[in-house]
Amino acid sequence: MNYDVVGLGQCCIDYLGSVDQYPDIDEKEEVNNLTVQGGGPVATAMVTLSRLGASTAFIGKISDDSFGDLIKDGLISEHVNIDYIVIEKGKRSQFAFIVIEKETGKRTVLWSSATVTPLVAEEINRDVIDSAKVLLLDGLMKDISIVAAEYARDAGVKVVVDAGSMREGALALVHLSDYFIASDDFARQFFHADDPKAAAIELLALGAKTVIVTLGEKGSICLTPERYFYQPAFKVKAVDTTGCGDVFHGAFIFGLLQKWDLNETIRFASATAALKCREIGGRTAIPVLKEVEELLENDNSF
Repeated sequence: MNYDVVGLGQCCIDYLGSVDQYPDIDEKEEVNNLTVQGGGPVATAMVTLSRLGASTAFIGKISDDSFGDLIKDGLISEHVNIDYIVIEKGKRSQFAFIVIEKETGKRTVLWSSATVTPLVAEEINRDVIDSAKVLLLDGLMKDISIVAAEYARDAGVKVVVDAGSMREGALALVHLSDYFIASDDFARQFFHADDPKAAAIELLALGAKTVIVTLGEKGSICLTPERYFYQPAFKVKAVDTTGCGDVFHGAFIFGLLQKWDLNETIRFASATAALKCREIGGRTAIPVLKEVEELLENDNSF
């Protein structure tokens, strides 16, 4: 079967809850609204695409532990194909504790890496990448991400890169990307200054065809060799910002599948990410297409 979008990257389980305020060291605070659900940048983007109506498949690596079972169940329930997930027995899948501040919706993440070995070329199915329309990568497994991006480029598949934070090898995918979507943290760490437009110019010079920098509640910017524009964020009462960037990436790719222009695509992605903030959890309030269309039609109001 061919899929609209194939994602390769990290997946995990998130334990989330809200607090009235963060406790100091050696103090206690009650956690409310506890929820457990799947997470990870690419995995959550695939869930977003699935809810919007695209067909998706996820490539990643987990173990045969309880966290791995929850990861699989979470993707299956959202109609994301998991046939290409590699399971390494006797290890531990990744998980995180996420504490949300009730008043602001901002969160603190405490996480533990998976103990599985990195994916290698022999463990991924090239055919499923070659037959996709778009490949999404988070670059967290650098070597296999480069291999997958090269497969996609050879097959004429569009490559979207989610650059969440600057780490070793993070720039290796820039020249292989059609759309390089950097967070404001990545842009600041890369450029060594708080100047997202200047950072985008430098990333474009490194070979990206289009650079987008997401700025959280401040919106996002987009730069191509021909033009630059700014997209403001949609104003919402944020209950939880967990997964906003991941949802933005998935919705952005949905716009690419519709062949919308960049302005319309990024506006759609911004609206989808804003709606996600309505409830606790990176996936709980990911909207369906009709909800996003209603928000756009109402000109930024609910």
